[in-house]
Amino acid sequence: MHTAPCQNSHPNLGSCHTLEVEGISIHFVSEGKGTLVFCVHGSQSWAFTWRYQVKPFAEAGYQVVAIDLPGNGYSAAPSHHDYSVAGNSRLISRVLDGLHAQQVVFVASSAGGLPVLDFAIRHPERTGALILSSTCGVHHSLPGLWNLVRLPLVGEAARLFLNPPLIRKNLVEAFADPQKVTAEIVEAYLRPLLRPGSWTTNLRTERNSDPTFVEQHLKDIHSPALIIWGQEDAWHPATMAEVFHRQLPQAEVEILSNCGHLPHEEQPESFNQLALSFLERIGK
Repeated sequence: MHTAPCQNSHPNLGSCHTLEVEGISIHFVSEGKGTLVFCVHGSQSWAFTWRYQVKPFAEAGYQVVAIDLPGNGYSAAPSHHDYSVAGNSRLISRVLDGLHAQQVVFVASSAGGLPVLDFAIRHPERTGALILSSTCGVHHSLPGLWNLVRLPLVGEAARLFLNPPLIRKNLVEAFADPQKVTAEIVEAYLRPLLRPGSWTTNLRTERNSDPTFVEQHLKDIHSPALIIWGQEDAWHPATMAEVFHRQLPQAEVEILSNCGHLPHEEQPESFNQLALSFLERIGK
């Protein structure tokens, strides 16, 4: 597999590259050396969500890789890709093959937890540890917007309303402190969604995100795990962390007060301290 420098114009997240995987150009950020920490974003997001983790984790002695899943961020949005949970899990496996990584630490946010947990269930030998930031993986109700975009025609029509006010509204719901949603963050999230093919493939991902396999087999995961949740998460209630813990009794759980759906973005210093301490304790 061939890697090349990133040619896109976007916020500086670190050293950016593209990797050809099954004919798909995958955009990723890579910094540091050491144990590979592999970061996977959630719905309608991209590697930008890990902007507060890349440098601190690299400075702590890890190689940090944050990818854009197909159709997200600055990765290609091909029609032939399998946008199901299992399809993105297989793509993660191929990316790791391309990076010559045998075992990694996964860090996942929101819906990014589904392909990561799917991978952990199918490939325990390659899953060194899991750090879950308010992820999917246990049963919960979907936010209203996600239910709407799954509807035929309604989701397609929503593309016409992708603008700064809509993205701001969405992010304000995700943060406990709306003052942290700046114009720069809104622009960083909006711009990739306007790229050709991005919204169409985001719809395919949403409509193919069946969590059944992960939810049924979650108890089969025995890798060390850290679950970090926002107490004020409006999309994934903090009670989900308790359900995770019942399924993964070996996991550590941390609930951050005054924090919403994106702990790694809203309270990055606390998130990083918890995550790095966890990795040190388990010898990763």
